[in-house]
Amino acid sequence: MTNQGADRIVQRIITEGRSRAEAIVSEAKQKAAQMISEAEKTAASQRKRALERTRIQMEEQKQRILGAAQLEARKDLLKAKQDIIDDVFKRALHELSNLDQDSYFQLLSKMLLATAEKGDETVILSPRDKQRIPAGFWEEINRSLKKAGKKGALAPAEETRDIPGGVILQAEGVELNSSFSALLEMHREELEPVVAALLFEGE
Repeated sequence: MTNQGADRIVQRIITEGRSRAEAIVSEAKQKAAQMISEAEKTAASQRKRALERTRIQMEEQKQRILGAAQLEARKDLLKAKQDIIDDVFKRALHELSNLDQDSYFQLLSKMLLATAEKGDETVILSPRDKQRIPAGFWEEINRSLKKAGKKGALAPAEETRDIPGGVILQAEGVELNSSFSALLEMHREELEPVVAALLFEGE
């Protein structure tokens, strides 16, 4: 074989090798591009999911913060309303205890006529009321009790109690506390919704 023939063979082999190499490189580039594209899609999808998870977490956190703030605000509002209602009952007790003397003992007389069961109970007063009770008070009440068919023998006790106003009836070792503070406390459960409705009408 001549040198020229050998050169042609070598040239053909080189050309074929180059073609195969180019084909392999091209295929590798295509595969690499496809892998990169798929990786980018996967990364984008993961990034989207991560962003969505973050958004959801942030929304949940926001709702938790808002919920806690709203709960705290409701608690503060309820406490403020309760403080106002408490003040109303304190004022009512103060007003009852500080009625002018005529009105006060008229009220006390009505209470005794309504609560005396037999009409021979002992009546415990506050020190203040015992000192200022009007003349003829007991006689008038007992006359009214007799007219109502009761014994008409109410009498003030020797002892006094530290009450803001009202009376405590005592009979046979049993006491009926009709002091203003006890009566307000006794009826507070039924009065409080009425007071609240009047105070916070329209809310």
